[in-house]
Amino acid sequence: MLTDLLSFLSSSQVVSWSVFNCGIVGEENMDPFYQTGPIYMKQPDLENLMQKVAGIQRDLEDFKQKLLQSIHRLEDAYCEISRTLADQEEQAAKVKQRLREEEDRGIVRNKVLTFLLPREKQLREHCRWLEHMLLMSGSCEGQGSAKKISGN
Repeated sequence: MLTDLLSFLSSSQVVSWSVFNCGIVGEENMDPFYQTGPIYMKQPDLENLMQKVAGIQRDLEDFKQKLLQSIHRLEDAYCEISRTLADQEEQAAKVKQRLREEEDRGIVRNKVLTFLLPREKQLREHCRWLEHMLLMSGSCEGQGSAKKISGN
């Protein structure tokens, strides 16, 4: 469309604003923003205008390229962030699993200790009772029985 406008401009000396309006807006059946009469241009003015339009077209192409590069960089950054997030989620799941296993081991330890501590207390009491009985039997039998025990 822009090349058609440029070729039209180079072949004609009289240009009306509505031609530019339709070319910029992109639809011939739209009403222009405002109407003006014909604009009479000399050939150098027309060439200047064509150079400006070509410059704007180059700037637009440069802008498109920079925009595409920026979009690609954003996509790459998004992929990198997604990979990092997935790795962190996986690591978090492993840590949670290890914590669960450690908690399970702690629960088992507590159950074992809960079982063993009263048994230890009972055994200590039983040992004290046996020592007491041994001492009591030794004092009742006198010196002879103590020598028998120490001789064994």
